[in-house]
Amino acid sequence: MSRRRRKALIKKARRKLMWWWDTRILGLFRVRLKNKLSNGFHKTASPIHFDKKAAKLTAANESGITVILTAYRRVEYLEDQIASLRNQTVPPTEIWVWFNSSPDEQFDISSLVDRVIISNTNWLYWGRFALGNLARTGYVAFLDDDILPQPRWFESCLDTINSGYDGILGGSGVILPLEGAYSSKNKVGWNGRQLKQVATVDLVGHAWFMRKKHLQYIWREEPYSWDNGEDIHLSYMALKYGGVKTFVPPHPEDDRSVWSCRPDFGKIVGRKNVAVHKAKGHKNIRSQIVDTYRQHGWEITQQSSALIKKTFSGDLKKINLKLNQKENFSLVRFGDGEMVVINGESIDLSQKCNGEHKYMPGNDVDEKFRQILTNSLTFKNPHYFVGLACRCCVGDEECDQLRHQSQQDEESLTWANIFVNANYPLFLETTVAELNKRVVNIICHEKAKLDKLPIRIQKDFRVGGNAWVNNYNHAVNEISQYIVDNTIEDEVFIFCAGVLSNMLIYELTCRHPKNTYIDLGSAFDAVMGLGKTRKYLKGSKRQLKKVCVW
Repeated sequence: MSRRRRKALIKKARRKLMWWWDTRILGLFRVRLKNKLSNGFHKTASPIHFDKKAAKLTAANESGITVILTAYRRVEYLEDQIASLRNQTVPPTEIWVWFNSSPDEQFDISSLVDRVIISNTNWLYWGRFALGNLARTGYVAFLDDDILPQPRWFESCLDTINSGYDGILGGSGVILPLEGAYSSKNKVGWNGRQLKQVATVDLVGHAWFMRKKHLQYIWREEPYSWDNGEDIHLSYMALKYGGVKTFVPPHPEDDRSVWSCRPDFGKIVGRKNVAVHKAKGHKNIRSQIVDTYRQHGWEITQQSSALIKKTFSGDLKKINLKLNQKENFSLVRFGDGEMVVINGESIDLSQKCNGEHKYMPGNDVDEKFRQILTNSLTFKNPHYFVGLACRCCVGDEECDQLRHQSQQDEESLTWANIFVNANYPLFLETTVAELNKRVVNIICHEKAKLDKLPIRIQKDFRVGGNAWVNNYNHAVNEISQYIVDNTIEDEVFIFCAGVLSNMLIYELTCRHPKNTYIDLGSAFDAVMGLGKTRKYLKGSKRQLKKVCVW
């Protein structure tokens, strides 16, 4: 054996000896014996005990459902949730509970569910979706802690998928506005519009149901924010990478057995121990997420719908075009003040805003003029347009009720706020310019000063306080006589006279349809010396950025 070969063998033997010494001898004293003799965490920490040990994971079950609940604060309601899940007409195969780290005491519920996962980290909304990847069933469902599904919810979800709506299903859907950032004012589901048919929406929340394979899409890209927006991210990713749309199964008013949540439970439980996502800045973050994803190509539901082509700024541009082309039309507007009267509810603004209207139910005089106001809402004509209070200002129920009361076709409707909020700068820049190309007359308050108006006025007509009752007869006859005596045609009459404006426009449209009649409301209050009667006139940045929702 060569000398070099002997040295190599000796060196190899030494390495083996050192390895044996480090791992067997030193390791025995440094690791095992040290740990035995020390007071390490295993002797001082509290052990975790479960009343019931979970069964072994089952084989894949393509028709089964795994439900994942999240426990954070409102754990006292878990028992009711679990009972409602067990009582489904299509019961889940397994129920899992994910415990986020919580400041509240956590309880062992291993005897009530199939699997319990405890985390010392608050993973917010993402942990449950990560856990869903471990399900052995073909379907996964997720419920917020303030959701109590009704007996046929899972049955309805499966029926929805089998009828061709195979996507991300949810109990509360949001249809995003065509303009502006995030808004949840246009909702469908248990806490929104309750429809008898499946609704296509942009995102869903509260209760999710889907094929497990669709869950993969949520991880295709890093979310814009880990603090919020998991519902937005899921629907955006599923549509972007899988062509998978988002739907709300039917929530008919007359059959709550298929609802995703019993409404009293959701409304009451949801108010207690408000979740992290309700913290300050919640809506701003969600708006940033929506804006970013739309910039990256997210085509929201309204963009792809042939039925909805209405936009807040777009409707104002249509009015500008009519003015530019000298097309005669009428525009009445019904905000919350008019809505109260239409609904027969008392109101008294006579001591505010330069003496606006008051109405007392049952008063014979008031009821007479209320009928005229109602006629101005329901009057139909191809050139007669009705602006209605929108759902973001008065709420879904009131908005839908007023639309129903108007009996107007969709193409005859627009926003009551069409000249204000985010449209106000556009109104001053473009609508005023179009008005200055026309002959304009004004109906306004007796205290109004016209010298600073940005448009030229041919003739002005004045009204006083509570004008809808006190000045209606005189005003309609005065204006009508002026039109007849001077053979007025193709002129514009703008109205800044509160509730009375709609009544006059309705009557004048019937008598003299060859002119244009527009209710401008408070748009010129400040320049007419009547005060900054609305927040947008005071320069409120929030109001001037507000894009009203249809």
